[in-house]
Amino acid sequence: MTNTSLQIGDVYALQEKETGKWFTFQIVQIGEENAVYIDLDYWSEMIPEENDLNKMSYLRLNHHLWNNETNQCWAPIKFFPSHAKKVGNMPIRPFEECKSFGNWPNGSQQKWTEKWKKLPKDQVLAFKEARTKWNETIIVAGKEVKKNLYGLSDDTLSAVKDYSEFDKLLGLGRITTTKDNPQLIPFLERRFLIRELVWDNCQRRELDLSRTHLEEVEISGENIEVLLLPSSISTLTLRGKLSPNLRVHSPNDGYYMVLRVELHDDFLPDVGLSRLTNLRLTSIQDFNLKDIPARYPGLTWLGLAGKPGYIREVSEISNLRELETLTMDDLFGFSADDFPHPGSLPELRHLWIESVPAEAGKIIKKLYKGNIQDLQVLKLRSVEWLHENLNNPLRNWDGNELVPKSKYNKSVALWKETRRRMMEEASHAELDFSAVKRIAIDYAEGFNKLDRRSSFIETEEREDIFNAFEQILNETGLSEFKEEIIQLIDEKRSW
Repeated sequence: MTNTSLQIGDVYALQEKETGKWFTFQIVQIGEENAVYIDLDYWSEMIPEENDLNKMSYLRLNHHLWNNETNQCWAPIKFFPSHAKKVGNMPIRPFEECKSFGNWPNGSQQKWTEKWKKLPKDQVLAFKEARTKWNETIIVAGKEVKKNLYGLSDDTLSAVKDYSEFDKLLGLGRITTTKDNPQLIPFLERRFLIRELVWDNCQRRELDLSRTHLEEVEISGENIEVLLLPSSISTLTLRGKLSPNLRVHSPNDGYYMVLRVELHDDFLPDVGLSRLTNLRLTSIQDFNLKDIPARYPGLTWLGLAGKPGYIREVSEISNLRELETLTMDDLFGFSADDFPHPGSLPELRHLWIESVPAEAGKIIKKLYKGNIQDLQVLKLRSVEWLHENLNNPLRNWDGNELVPKSKYNKSVALWKETRRRMMEEASHAELDFSAVKRIAIDYAEGFNKLDRRSSFIETEEREDIFNAFEQILNETGLSEFKEEIIQLIDEKRSW
């Protein structure tokens, strides 16, 4: 139901879930369907009262790459949080035109502001200054690099004997590696602003990141059995084949943390994290949900994405009594009778399902319409569609309003022809690599032609095109040439 009681100048309070602290925001503009709010600087364990209004100002953000800016956002009035406490009304101050659209605040800005105030001031100032040095360069490991370099990868990491060389790079925020250097973790422990680590094929049995300051960690490695995370962690991504003995230890036991798992052979080890609140499973081929509620009873968000794939015992989702958001994409093998009915999930506010069985999707949409705050049911698929597109890496373009149907059909035809030619070349007793490169160039130029008159290839489509060719390389056993071929496509593309 649309909230018609909102008034310009109203100040509301909500409780941030992870810390339990209260924060406030002010309504500064109201449209027909959306309203603009601005975060205020109140952040306390005490519920604010009306006499606290004279102490509140617009929150000035300085965490991460913010630079003393206010945070304002257009949010849908119909989704205004009904549990928000009205504190009172006060005059609005001048604010810049709002061009951001999203949802109502959850306290993350106030929480990050508090966290960044606790970081070493010298590292914070050096990081922010380095990030502004767009044209300045510096010599590191014998190479000229941008002074504002954000990410380091193996080519540079392997070029030095002493990691103190990287102390020149004050704007670093991400490390990507496939190798195990004993200096890496001590380096991360003393660099408070490096927030991302991607470690592929980690060979350690125990990986202790507990004294680092990482927010996002992405790991693959079958040998890992013990993974220790820092208190700063917000997202852990696990990829590839995982050890059945893997256990993950987090100071909050997974509370208010996102666990993403790119499933390998549909195996999900019981990693612990019994207080986990956000679980996202991808690359599902045939997965049974029966163990999820017992392992993670406190989930507030469950995301499921197929390859596409089949999902079993969908009715088990009804046992997640605290679930607020459920997303499902490219998943089949269930009926509307299997799916939780309205009322079985008392806290559910957001239900987004896309590319699911047509018959089930239609009934689910009818059941939930008007009974949930946010409902999206898109791209309902027939059994025939599934059979035709099971291995089609561009299938998510079908029904995408940004990709014309004719462009989608021609793109799939181009991919199929490319795959046929590559399979033929790979079948020869002796590989003609020049022919493989010619196919890759034709692939890039084919999409150049499709995108020329009316552009439809954006960031997501671009990634899909590269991933589609990588799939062909994996199928034909030519993945060892992936780096060179992908670089060739990148050089020849105009999209």
